[in-house]
Amino acid sequence: MTREKKLKVTIDSRKLEVRSSITILEAARESDVYIPSLCTLKHLPSYGACRLCIVEVDGLRGYPTSCTTPIEEGMVIRTDTAELRSLRQEILKLLLSEHPASCLFCEEHDECKEFQGTIRKVGVTTGCRYCPNDARCELQEITEKVGLTETSYPVYYRGFPVEKHDPFYDRDYNLCILCGRCVRVCNSVRLNGTLSFKQRGKLTTIGPAFDRTHLEAGCEFCGACVSVCPTGALSTKVAKWYGKPDSRVATTCLYCPAGCRLELQVKNNEVIDVLPDYDSPVDQGLICVKGRFAIPEYVVSPERLGTPSRLTPVGYEVISWDQAIDEATERLGGAGPEDSLVMVSPQLSNEDLFVVQQFTRQVLGSDIMISSMMVDLGNDLVPFLELVTNGSTFDAIEGARGILTVGFDSTYGYSPVGTRIKKAAQEGAVLVTLGACDSNLDMLSETAFQTDPSRWAEFMGTLTDCCAKGGKGKTKAPKEWAGDIERISRAFSDSSINVLVVGPQAIFSPGRQEVFEKVRALRDKLGWKVIVAHPYTNLLGMLAMGAFPGVKPGELLKDDGVSVAMDLPVIDLTKRKKVVYLIGEGRFDIIPDCDYLIYQNGLPPASSRRPDLILPAGLFTESSGTTTNGEGRVLAIEKATEPFMDAKPDWWILSRIAEKANKGRVKYKDVAAIRAAIRKQVKGFYSGRKPLEFVRINAEETTKWLKRAPKQEGQSRVGNNPSYRGIPLARVVAGMKVIDEWVNTSLLSDKEAQ
Repeated sequence: MTREKKLKVTIDSRKLEVRSSITILEAARESDVYIPSLCTLKHLPSYGACRLCIVEVDGLRGYPTSCTTPIEEGMVIRTDTAELRSLRQEILKLLLSEHPASCLFCEEHDECKEFQGTIRKVGVTTGCRYCPNDARCELQEITEKVGLTETSYPVYYRGFPVEKHDPFYDRDYNLCILCGRCVRVCNSVRLNGTLSFKQRGKLTTIGPAFDRTHLEAGCEFCGACVSVCPTGALSTKVAKWYGKPDSRVATTCLYCPAGCRLELQVKNNEVIDVLPDYDSPVDQGLICVKGRFAIPEYVVSPERLGTPSRLTPVGYEVISWDQAIDEATERLGGAGPEDSLVMVSPQLSNEDLFVVQQFTRQVLGSDIMISSMMVDLGNDLVPFLELVTNGSTFDAIEGARGILTVGFDSTYGYSPVGTRIKKAAQEGAVLVTLGACDSNLDMLSETAFQTDPSRWAEFMGTLTDCCAKGGKGKTKAPKEWAGDIERISRAFSDSSINVLVVGPQAIFSPGRQEVFEKVRALRDKLGWKVIVAHPYTNLLGMLAMGAFPGVKPGELLKDDGVSVAMDLPVIDLTKRKKVVYLIGEGRFDIIPDCDYLIYQNGLPPASSRRPDLILPAGLFTESSGTTTNGEGRVLAIEKATEPFMDAKPDWWILSRIAEKANKGRVKYKDVAAIRAAIRKQVKGFYSGRKPLEFVRINAEETTKWLKRAPKQEGQSRVGNNPSYRGIPLARVVAGMKVIDEWVNTSLLSDKEAQ
C-alpha cells in the first residue's frame, strides 16, 4: 500500500506534518487547532459561504477561507490574530442581524437558562430559551468562542411562517443563516434534489422549488438536512424539546436487512432522537425515514407492554413474572411436540434466534419453527432463498456500468442501495427501472418502464435474449417495448459489470416465480450480479443460527463441511394446535386455530385476536446482541436504555421457561454466555474481535436442503399479506402525528404495485 505523502507546514507557530490533498481547515482540525465555521461539514464539499473560517497565510493576499484553500508544502498559517478576531466578530454580527440573538448577549443568560425552561415549547422562536436547538446550537458555541458579547446592528426578524404541515420535522426559516448545508447534503450526498435556495436578498429562504410541499417535491424524509443544520431552523417534531442528550449509543437499525449504523440520542433513559453515522462502512450515513425518525416513537410508544398479563373472562389480569413463567411452562409442557407451534420473527437478534431454536428443540422436543416469510413466499421459498444466499454485496453497484431495478423503490427503505444507484447513474452507468408506477430512481434512469407486474417476467426474458445476442438482431418483444429493449440491451452488452436489484414489489407480486426464473437466467447466463432487497431483517442470521425447520446451527455456513441430511418437516397450518408461541412481530392472520396463544413482544398485537398470555419483551434498543445484514455482515446491537417497565429480553424469558421445565441446557445469565455457546456450535461465526464479520451462507447446500422439502400444506403460493415488511410500519410510526392518507398510500400499502 502506498504511504500517503506528508507536508510540512506551520500553524500558529507550531511546526506540523499534515496529509496532502486536504484543506487548511481539515489540517487544522486534525492538529487540534480550532477555526470557527458554520457552513463546513466533514462529509460535504467545501463551500466557503459563512466566511468565519478565514485565516492569514504568508504569501497570500487578503484573508482566504480555510475550508476552500488547499494545504501546500511550507505554508505559514495564522488562525487567531487580533485582526482575524475582529473580522470574525463583524461577520458574525452580520449573520446575527437576521437571526433572533438577543439572549446570546443577555447578562441574565445563566439565570434564564436555569429558571425559564418551561417557556420553550412555543410555536415561534424569538430567543435562545424558545429555540428547540438550545444548548445544541453551533451558533451559540461559535458566539462564545469568537468572543462576541454584543451586536451593533439591529436584528431584523423576517417573519416567515413556521412550516409544520409536512411530517417528521418542522421548519422555522427565521432561524436560518443560509449556510447551505441542508441544500448541499440533499443534492450532493443524498442525491435527491428536493431543496434549493429560493427568492433573493432579504426574502431568500430554502425549500422545494415552486412553493411545493416536501411531499409534492419527492422528499424522502431521510432527515439528513435536519442532522446538518447548525441552528434550530430544522427540528424533529418528536425530539425538538428534549434539549441536549445525556449520551450517544451506536447501534444497528433492525427495520430492514441493510443494517444501517445509527447513533441513538439518549436522555433520561429514553431514546429521544437518532442520527446517522457517516463513517459507517455499511451505509455511509445514508439512513432512511424509518431509521431516522421512527425509533423514538416505536420504543417509547404509549402502547408498550410493560408487565406480564393473562386473559380472563373479564379482561387482562396483571401477573408477576413467576406466575407468567409457571403458566407458560405448564401450557407448553402439556401440549407435546406435535401440538405446539413456535412462530419466530426475522427481526430478532442472532442471540435470540439461537436461544429460540435451542428452546424449541431441547425444551419442546420439536423442530417446528416457522416465520411469516415461509408463508409469505409459500412454494417460492426455494428460488427466493437461492437468490438471497447467492446475492452480491451493496458495493457491487459502485463498479456497475449497467443497472436494472425490478419493483424497487428506495424512497422509504434500502436507502444505501438507492443512493448508490443514483450515484452510479450520475457517473455514467446505464440505469433502467421496471415497475408498476413511478419510483425515486426514474429521474436518473435511461428508460423507466411502467407496466403491470404480470408482464415483468416477459420483459426480463426478452431483455435476456437480446443481451445474449449482444444487442444485435431483431427482438420478439411487443411493439411498445421493441425499440427500447434493443437500445438498452446494446448498452448492457457493452457494460463490463451489470447489476440487477430485485425489490419488494417483485418479491410479493403474483408472477414472482417467473420473475425469479428470469433473474437466475440473467445471473447464470450473462454473469449479472444480483441484489435482493427483501424485508426480512435477519434472514441470514436465521439460517446461520438454525432457527429454521430442519437446519442446525452452522449447518449451512460455507466451508463447514457438514452435509444437510434433515428434510424440512411438513407444517400443516390448517391443523388445530394446543399451544402457539409467537415470539416477536408476526402476522396474526397466519396463526392456526389453537387452544392457547402465548404472545411475546414489546407492543400489543395489531389484531383483534387476543392472546391468552402476554410476555412483555424488550426491544432492540434495550438489549445487546448482533444481527446479520443482507450482505452477510455480523453487526453489533448495543443496549442504549434499560427495558421498559418490567419487560425482559427474549432470551431471558426463554431461559426462565426452560429452567422451570428442568431443561438446564438452555440457561443463560447474559448475552456473553449465549455468544460463547454460539461460538462452540457455529465455527467462526462471531469472534468479537472485529467490528464487521461476514457470514457466508452456503447457497448450494441451502438449495439442496430446501429441494428435499415437501410442499407445505396451508401455505399460499402468494403471501396472504404482502404489506408485511418486517416490522409493520404502522408500528414504526405509532403515535406520530402524520398525515393518514400519506402513511397509508406511500408507506403501508401496496397499491402502487398493483
